[in-house]
Amino acid sequence: MKHNIVRINKIVLSNFKNVKKGIVEMPAYSGKELFSEKADVLGLYGQNGSGKTSVVEALRFVKMLLSGEELPADTKEYIAQGEEECEIDVSFSVAEEVQKETVNYSVALKKDADGFVISHERMTVVPRKENIRAVESTLIDYQYDNEDVTFAPEYRYKKLVANDKKVRVALNVAQAISIKSHQSFIFGEEGYRVFSQSKEDVMGKYSGLFAILQKYALVNLFVINNEHSGPISMNLVLPVAFYLRDGEHITTGDLLIRIDEPSVVTQRQFRLALTIIDGMNIVLKNVIPGMEVEVHNFGEQLLDNGDTGYKIELLSKRGDISIPLKYESEGIVKIVSFLNVLICVYNNPSMCLVIDELDSGVFEYLLGELLAVFSDGGKGQLIFTSHNLRALEMLGKKSILFSTTNPCNRYIRLQNVQTNNNLRDLYLRSLTLGGQKEEMYEETDSVAIGRAFRRAGKAVEAHVES
Repeated sequence: MKHNIVRINKIVLSNFKNVKKGIVEMPAYSGKELFSEKADVLGLYGQNGSGKTSVVEALRFVKMLLSGEELPADTKEYIAQGEEECEIDVSFSVAEEVQKETVNYSVALKKDADGFVISHERMTVVPRKENIRAVESTLIDYQYDNEDVTFAPEYRYKKLVANDKKVRVALNVAQAISIKSHQSFIFGEEGYRVFSQSKEDVMGKYSGLFAILQKYALVNLFVINNEHSGPISMNLVLPVAFYLRDGEHITTGDLLIRIDEPSVVTQRQFRLALTIIDGMNIVLKNVIPGMEVEVHNFGEQLLDNGDTGYKIELLSKRGDISIPLKYESEGIVKIVSFLNVLICVYNNPSMCLVIDELDSGVFEYLLGELLAVFSDGGKGQLIFTSHNLRALEMLGKKSILFSTTNPCNRYIRLQNVQTNNNLRDLYLRSLTLGGQKEEMYEETDSVAIGRAFRRAGKAVEAHVES
């Protein structure tokens, strides 16, 4: 499967957090370039609380589901207030060695007495061939409360369980685990084993798609939300997102290293840190001129389990001067936290980095330069949210999506953009003067805000005097 390429086309949210309906199309997809191997960059902009982070969280859930992981207990809070069910629908382009197809994966989450349940999962495929009209085929349509068959289409289910009681039992187990542990029925351990090993007479030529999507979610899709960045803001821990490849063996994850004080790590973590930072420094000293990160090794130290580890500290080095990394700005530390993955995504068309508040602490001009370099020469996909408007001057209009005040049509691209327009200026005019198909800013009243501050101040003084 080393030649397979997977790309996100479109994300559709329904009743997810504060999004009643929201459609997010990647630039390549909106330009009908489904199997492009060039950089595909999408920035999400809008006022606070308007649904930008919802896209990041939805993709985090999809990554967990396709990876066979359990959804967290607080997932029920992501179902919109007043609604019983939410849905996430993601379309992927998959280019295999001998065929191409669009794969659609949708999942519905429903409130119940125990919190929530994965009530519906559906996986469909559309073959892509030139001059041939595409027809969508349903691979699996699972509904947890369907008492007749475990999943539809019924003919696939019957072929799968025919003359094999073990398969029937495995599917029942997969369903029970999905309900109890909030795992995907399709990509949880039991279901995945059955579907990925199914014969061609059951899933046709698409039986390999299960393994392709799971591998993509496990090693090629990175979602960095504010939980990842929180320890950086508190100057406690540096979570270094990484992707390392040695031949066919791929290692990914987050390497957690304390930055508030020297950190004790295992021998494996020490080797990982050296490898990650050596590769990262090639780019870092160009992004932050003259700066490199080095691992200062204080020597061996006995771990709690009796193994031998190392006591280390991350240093920022410029020339002959080295200081602890914790004394660098939050923006620099944040760049260090995701730079390894960004390098890999830049060079791999089948990788995607999703990051919330990319601009947090990052110098405006540097942010624009990074996005321009990635957009011009990269190969993978980058999805980010931001408040810094520099990106609007560096990226094309298809690469920017704006949130609106309408929860039923949450995301739009600006209309009537001319080639000589400055997208930043046009956006700011649209906020104050309108002119777009949806309202993009819930206007505030500066006079009313000032009056409220004075009224609140009087209330505080009265409370102190009493």
